[in-house]
Amino acid sequence: MALLSPRFALIVDAATMQINSNKTRALALLLALALLLLRINRCAAQDDNMVAYRHEFYREDNHRIEVATESIGFDIGLLSKLRLTGDVVIDAISGATPLGAPPQKQWPFPTYSSFYSKAYKPVYNVEFNNYIAQNLIYVQAGYETPLQLTNAASAFARSASIPIAARNATASYSALTNNPSFGSSSVPLTQMHDHRTAFNLGLPIAWSENAFTPSIAYSEESDYVSWSGSASLLRYFNQKNTTVTAGWAHNADSVRDDKFIWEPKLTDDIFVGLVQLITPRSYLTVNASLSFERGYLSDPYRGVMAADIPQLNPSDPALFPENRPRHRASQLVYVGWTQYITPASASIEASYRFFHDTYNVNAHTFEVGWHQKIGSRLVISPAFRVYEQSQASFYYILVPDIGGFPSYYSSDYRLSEFLSVAGGVTLSWRLHEHVSLDVSCMRYVMEGLDGKTSQSAYPSADVLSAGLRLWF
Repeated sequence: MALLSPRFALIVDAATMQINSNKTRALALLLALALLLLRINRCAAQDDNMVAYRHEFYREDNHRIEVATESIGFDIGLLSKLRLTGDVVIDAISGATPLGAPPQKQWPFPTYSSFYSKAYKPVYNVEFNNYIAQNLIYVQAGYETPLQLTNAASAFARSASIPIAARNATASYSALTNNPSFGSSSVPLTQMHDHRTAFNLGLPIAWSENAFTPSIAYSEESDYVSWSGSASLLRYFNQKNTTVTAGWAHNADSVRDDKFIWEPKLTDDIFVGLVQLITPRSYLTVNASLSFERGYLSDPYRGVMAADIPQLNPSDPALFPENRPRHRASQLVYVGWTQYITPASASIEASYRFFHDTYNVNAHTFEVGWHQKIGSRLVISPAFRVYEQSQASFYYILVPDIGGFPSYYSSDYRLSEFLSVAGGVTLSWRLHEHVSLDVSCMRYVMEGLDGKTSQSAYPSADVLSAGLRLWF
C-alpha cells in the first residue's frame, strides 16, 4: 500500500494564469452564444423566449476555497410545440482545502521513549562489537572464558550506549517538538486551482397533455470529464390540476485517480414526481428518486492517516489514499408545500427531504422560504435551510492498522456526522416588461456533531450572486 505524499495532493493541470486565460475565452464563448440565440429567435418568430446571465461567487472563511461562476441560460421556442433550453457554465476554483489528516495534536507522533529505543539499539551493537574485537586476545591467551568476555562487553556497551542514545533521542525529539507546525489544532490544508466548463441542452416537445424532454450535458475539469443524457416525460391530469413526471438519467464519467490513471464512473438515476393542486392557492409536490453509482468513487486528492504509523515531519503528513466502495446506491424522497397568501401578496414554501445510501448515510433537509411582493415590480424572498446527516460506515479520524487496514476507509469530513445551516435573501426586480434583475446573498455554516472531527475541518462560506434575464 503506497503512501500519498501531501506534495502530490490536489495537483491539477491548470495553473492560475491558465485559468484566467481560459476564463477570458469562456466569456467570449458566452457572448457568442447569446448572439446566436438572438438569431435563432428571429428565425423562430417567438415572443416568449428568454436568455439569462448569472454571476455567482462562493467564498469560504479563512482564505479557503473560492469559486467564481459565469453562466448563460436560455429557453428558446423553435416551433409551436418544440423548444430549446439549456445553459453554459464556466467556473474557476482556487484556495485551500483539507487533505484528510486530523490536526497535529491528534497525529501519532513518536515519543521520547521511542526515539531513545530506536537510538539505543544500533549504538549498543556497535559498542558491544568493538569491545569484543579489542578484547578477544584475552580469551585466546586463556585469561578469560568466552562467557566472561561476553558479559564484560554487554556491561561496557550498556554504560557507553546510555548517554549517546539519550543525546540522539533528545536531538530528534527536540527537532520534532520545536517545529513551528508541531501541535497545531487546525487540520492541515493544501492549495488547489482548477477550471471547469459545462453545458446542458434540452429539447422539450409538447403535445396534447404531455411533454417529453430529452437532454444532454457535458462537463470538463483537469481531472474529471462527464457526459450525461436524460429523458423525462410529463403528463397533466384532472384538467391540469395534477402533474406527473417520470424520467431517467445516465452519467458516463472519467475520473483521474491518485495514480494519475483515468478510471470510469457510471451513474444511473430514476425519478418520479407529482404536483397536486390542493386548493386554488396551494399545491403539494412529492418527488422520489433512486441512484446507482459504480466505478471509481473515491476522492483522489484526500488521504487518511494510520494510527499505528508514527509521523516524523509535522510539515509533511504521510497519508494513504482513501478507498471507498466501488458501488453505491441511494434513495431520496422530497415533499414540499406551497401556499399563496393573497391578502399579503405573498407565498410560503416549506419542504422536507430524506436521503439514504449504502454508505449508511442518513440525511434530513428542512427548508422554508417566503416570497413577498412589494409593489408591482419587486419581490423579496428570505429563505432558511437546515441539513443534518449521519456519518458513513467507513469514516475514520485515524485509520486503525492493527492486523491490516479495513476494506474501505476515508477521512473526508463530508462523510462525517455534521449539521449545516444556510440562510439568505433574494431580491427580484422587474426592471421592464422584458428585463428582470435578481440579486441574492446567503450565509452557509457547517458544524461537526461526532465530537471527534476537528471543527476546523468544516467550512463556513458566503455566497453572492446576481443575474439578469431578457424576454423577447
